[in-house]
Amino acid sequence: MSQSDTTSNSRLLADPDEERANCGVGVVVDLDGGRSHRVLADALDVLENLEHRGTTGAEENTGDGAGALVQTPHEFFAAVFDDLPETYAVASLFLPQDPDERAAVVETVENTLASHDLGVHAWRDVPTDNSDLGQTALESEPHVAQAVVHPDGCDGFQKALYVGRQAVEAAVDHDRFYVCSLDEDTVVYKGLLKGEQVADYYPDLTDERVQTGFALVHARFSTNTLGAWHLAHPYRTIIHNGEFNTIDGNVNWMRAREADLDAAGFTDEELETVLPVIDDPDQSDTASVDNALELLMQTGRSLPHALRMLVPEAWQGDDDMSDARREFYDYHANLVEPWDGPALVIGTDGDRVGGVLDRNGLRPCRYEVRSDGTLVMASEQGALDGDVSEVEERGRLQPGQLFLAEPGRGVVDDEDVFEELTDEQYGEWVDAEQRRLETGGDVLPSDPTDELRAEQAMFGYTEDELNELVAPMVQDGKDPVGSMGDDAPLPGISEFNHPLASYFRQLFAQVTNPPIDYIREDLVTSMETRLGRQRNLLDESREHARQVVLDSPVLADPDLDAVTNAGRPTEPIDITFDPDEDLETAVERVQQAAADAVEAGAEILVLSQRGAGEHVIPVPSLLATGAVHHHLVREGLRARVGLVVEAGDVRTVHQ
Repeated sequence: MSQSDTTSNSRLLADPDEERANCGVGVVVDLDGGRSHRVLADALDVLENLEHRGTTGAEENTGDGAGALVQTPHEFFAAVFDDLPETYAVASLFLPQDPDERAAVVETVENTLASHDLGVHAWRDVPTDNSDLGQTALESEPHVAQAVVHPDGCDGFQKALYVGRQAVEAAVDHDRFYVCSLDEDTVVYKGLLKGEQVADYYPDLTDERVQTGFALVHARFSTNTLGAWHLAHPYRTIIHNGEFNTIDGNVNWMRAREADLDAAGFTDEELETVLPVIDDPDQSDTASVDNALELLMQTGRSLPHALRMLVPEAWQGDDDMSDARREFYDYHANLVEPWDGPALVIGTDGDRVGGVLDRNGLRPCRYEVRSDGTLVMASEQGALDGDVSEVEERGRLQPGQLFLAEPGRGVVDDEDVFEELTDEQYGEWVDAEQRRLETGGDVLPSDPTDELRAEQAMFGYTEDELNELVAPMVQDGKDPVGSMGDDAPLPGISEFNHPLASYFRQLFAQVTNPPIDYIREDLVTSMETRLGRQRNLLDESREHARQVVLDSPVLADPDLDAVTNAGRPTEPIDITFDPDEDLETAVERVQQAAADAVEAGAEILVLSQRGAGEHVIPVPSLLATGAVHHHLVREGLRARVGLVVEAGDVRTVHQ
């Protein structure tokens, strides 16, 4: 490039040579409700035009993953399968390359589906062309197949497909096996591909008989996991750009709630089959939210309802929000915590396409509606070529906005969507059952000690921490800032004893910059914390709102008194022990005491070190909290209780 070209580019609002580090997401929808191959062809063009948003490894021809989700193309499948059943679904599967191993997996799939009253009518090897793939993609390439699945005595075909797929995934143990999709309405084509390779790799996608009313496409830029065939998007219901910073907590809480799950229309055996909801704790955050969204929709909630539960907008500090909308969020916050972070999620129920942007608006999403009824939505404007004069509407998703495209109805306004979601009973239940307490009272302990230095030593405070960390925070009201680093040895190799918490490091977002100040940016963030029993996620009732709501997880003495007197069954748990008793025994005793209290009906536990002194030493609060949480999850009791930790005159809430 010449110097003049460089100078010219630098004057543009956006430099064409600037690298981007976001997944590419794209959607094309025929808003009139028709089906055509043009919709898919346009979506594949969008995918190729978003190639700069995907990424590759060291090999030029190995991408991080790309793919497309389309509505089931009945004309096409009628041509490639003989005598299709009247009611059917097409499973899209990754299978082993070895013929003998593949035959064994196929047999297991058929037998497992049969045990759930589903029959396999026929199999088909999906045509693929791997001539343009890099070595890494080739070495891990699976055999791609499709199977026609039909009801064979099941009660509710779509439900049986969902349960049967979960059963198959549990029954087959092979690293090349994966169910890309098994749904009556949709089919997924994906792989460890670049966006521009998808159409060439899957000749099906260029067949004119593959007709659809919408198509979701995705080019992956992996951040927290490496590229793999099964980690490519789309998943069963969604495509996603960004990451969920709260993913560990979301997965842990979903696991904790599983003991209390119950859904109308699902037998106990069926629910047991689909658990755990997050079927692989090491999978990507997108796969995890896909699992959660799928469960909510399969058990009765609509696509926009489920999206709004998992990714709510910033509602606590919005004074202009309607009461009905605020009550919706307030009520559902008792059921499930936000899946939060810089994220754009676009999903489908097989008919409608919905998208939701995180409350901070940290991921881009542009859309336009054309005069022929075509909706184009993508990570940026101009993802699909066309005559500008044909564009009737153009916009972008605002922070926290929900977007819904419904064939035959068009783009549904956010307010109209909420008209269908809000219910006056949410506000009535919250008013009747919820206790909201304001925290932030006198931070000094109500019973100051004459043995301050001894207690500071007992709880692990050092001169450096008091002088360099605690004192600046008290005096200036902000975090202390240093510029020369920390040359102290890590606790694991230090010659001195350290508090247990010093052995841990905080997990943080890898792709969010700059960091968010959760206190000063309270318009879009919240320190709100809820305490109490969390009931069946798959149901709604007055009792679900029966929680104590605090505006901060840090409690002064008056705050703790207010919590214990809030009218919820509360039980103190002593987390101190005699030095003659070993720590392991003490922790097991605390675990059992917590479980017994929950079984007896306690909805709030206060883990207290208040009794520590000269002859009684405290179990480290971090150890006690983690041990109690783990034990209660294992016993199926964790979602029934909130935890308050009273540790060294610091009270924190661990709902």
